[in-house]
Amino acid sequence: MGQKLLVNLIVDRYINLELFYRKQETLPNGCQVWTGPKNNAGYGFIGFKPVDPETGLASNSRATRMMTAHRLAFMIHNGRLPQQRNVNHTCHNRLCVNPQHLVEGTQRDKLDSMRRDGIRMGGTPLGVKRGSYAHKQTNHNYKYSEEEIQWVRSAKSKDIAERYGINYRRAAHKRWSFRTGYKWLPAPCEYEREKPGRKPKSGK
Repeated sequence: MGQKLLVNLIVDRYINLELFYRKQETLPNGCQVWTGPKNNAGYGFIGFKPVDPETGLASNSRATRMMTAHRLAFMIHNGRLPQQRNVNHTCHNRLCVNPQHLVEGTQRDKLDSMRRDGIRMGGTPLGVKRGSYAHKQTNHNYKYSEEEIQWVRSAKSKDIAERYGINYRRAAHKRWSFRTGYKWLPAPCEYEREKPGRKPKSGK
């Protein structure tokens, strides 16, 4: 497929190929990592326009559908839709779009491959205890600063509502979500004292 075409028909859907090839980064191990949008499972996603079966052209619908980037890579390389349910990664890198690292298979094939290579679901090596999600992502831009997170955790709901221009119920939820989220940031002393059921330490 020509990489100079801005939009091209890939099997049964129109894709912005220029965008697809631009959002890739090659790693030393051969993985071509997708640098565009990702879903919460860690797979790369890209939009496409379905083909109108009557005209053979892009659908007039304004709604753009989404598909995984590695599935698209498989379709470009093979010129067809996958015949099996999954397109699995032999490299176990969910963002890799190198067609040489992609194979058709089932979910069972995927799990067996991960087990064979010493990897379990979630990417944690076998034999390593899986801990809670408590690390700060270095390449993530957080909406709130650490100071603001700590303030919301210890502030009263009415003060939160006034500061953010929201109602009391939403403010109370924001306060609760900030206390249960951001595990990588230790909670302030005010929060520790207010935890329900926590007894003050004795002077012994």
